[in-house]
Amino acid sequence: MGFTAQHDGRGRLDSTRPDLGCGWAWEAVHRARPRVAMVCPECAHPVHAKVSRYGLRFFAHDSGSPTCALAGESMEHHLLKLELATAVRAAGYHAELEVRGPDANWRADVMASSPGGTAWMAWEAQLSAITAQEITERTARFAKDGVRVCWVATRLRPRRGP
Repeated sequence: MGFTAQHDGRGRLDSTRPDLGCGWAWEAVHRARPRVAMVCPECAHPVHAKVSRYGLRFFAHDSGSPTCALAGESMEHHLLKLELATAVRAAGYHAELEVRGPDANWRADVMASSPGGTAWMAWEAQLSAITAQEITERTARFAKDGVRVCWVATRLRPRRGP
């Protein structure tokens, strides 16, 4: 499950935006016939548009997908990413979900940018255990590309060891 998909003609689709971020209605991809060809931006496996029983729009991997980081994220992680993007947008900033760095050294859960596009901040939903060293290393990868990072967790989960 992910909130984004890649389409050859429309580019990046974001299920959390009313116009999918490309001026296209959700109905253009959800249950459309013929089926719209879209792929996961992480693993390039085909995906399809779905709606959860609670009304949450998302893209699901087609059967037979390879191991994909986006498909392996928990529902709690997905919902925290959605909350972060919603808060960033409500504050008047632009927010994109699941954005990869230029050299694929990092992937931001939510990438926020200022209205003029001059300042960038990655918002990371961190729910699994992580060491301070791992946070430092991951933050440094973002910093190499001029991106600041804000780590957000629902509870403290330090991991002991290297």
